[in-house]
Amino acid sequence: MGKEYTFNKFYAFLALYETIHQISCTDTFEQNGVTERKHRHIIETAHFLLLSASIPNMFWGEAVLTTIGLINIILSFYISGFFQFKKLYGYTPYYSFFRVLGCICFILHFHVERSELSSRYVICVFLGYSEGKKGFIVLIQ
Repeated sequence: MGKEYTFNKFYAFLALYETIHQISCTDTFEQNGVTERKHRHIIETAHFLLLSASIPNMFWGEAVLTTIGLINIILSFYISGFFQFKKLYGYTPYYSFFRVLGCICFILHFHVERSELSSRYVICVFLGYSEGKKGFIVLIQ
C-alpha cells in the first residue's frame, strides 16, 4: 500500500467531505480497481517491448515511458463521436513519428566530429522518445 494515503492531512481532507476511507488488502490488485489494472497494463506492455526488442532490462525506464506514450496516443476508446486524443487536444495525433523499440537507426555526426572521409552516421538502437524535445533516445553500439 502506498503511504501517501495514510497521512493525517489526507484523513482531514476525507473528513471534510465526509468520505469513508477503506484500505485494500495487501497483494490484491483486484481490489484496487482501475489504477492497479492500468499500472499492470503499463508494466506488462513495457516488459513485452523489452523482450521483443531484445533490449536489456536496465532500459526499463525508457520502455515504460514509451509504453505510456503509446497508450496515451493510441485510439483506445470512442467518446461522444471523438477518439480520446482528439477529444483532449482537438486534433488527430501524428503516427508517422512512431518507431519500433529496439530497431536499428542512424544518427548524423555533427560537422565538428567528422572528417571528409569518415563515416557520416553512427549505427544506434532506438530506445524511446525524448521528453520535451522532438528527438529520440538511442543506444550507441
